[in-house]
Amino acid sequence: MSGNILLWQVIVLTFYSMYQIIDDLTFISSLAQPVWAGLITGAVMGDVTKGLIIGGSLQLTVLGVGTFGGASKIDANSGTILATAFSISSGMNAQTAVAAIGVPVASLMIETDVFGRFTNTYFQHRIDRTIEEENYHAFERNYLYGAIPWALSRGIPVFIALQFGGGLVTEIVKVLDTKMVWLSNGLA
Repeated sequence: MSGNILLWQVIVLTFYSMYQIIDDLTFISSLAQPVWAGLITGAVMGDVTKGLIIGGSLQLTVLGVGTFGGASKIDANSGTILATAFSISSGMNAQTAVAAIGVPVASLMIETDVFGRFTNTYFQHRIDRTIEEENYHAFERNYLYGAIPWALSRGIPVFIALQFGGGLVTEIVKVLDTKMVWLSNGLA
């Protein structure tokens, strides 16, 4: 493949990344699991098998991981989305994509999770005020508004990476496949 990710793919995967955190926090339909992220991203990118391999690999990293007490955890879903999209678009080996993109992105996304939690407190304080005022419609509205920071905490980084990171990933793959084969083999 050319290494380019089409705009419609970027948009669909960005919206999925936004949905998956809201699902993880509210609906809990299980579509916010790395294996589903791999399946969906693989379908969008045109290689379901590679998507399932990457999603299954990153699913193993989060088995038994919870967010007890409000603690942040790695975002293996966003890691799966980016690893799968870049692996398919650049021709990168699935195992290398998990190690070189999926796990580092999942770990880095802890920072955006903290930012989502921090900005969400604005709506939580508004909810406290609406309860005191017995304004239950405002309570409901602010509860729903609270999903916005969460969605953006995933959507913005995923969009930026997919839209502008493809060239960088393609160059990294070239280097790994030519000058640093030993590292590529080690990551795989």
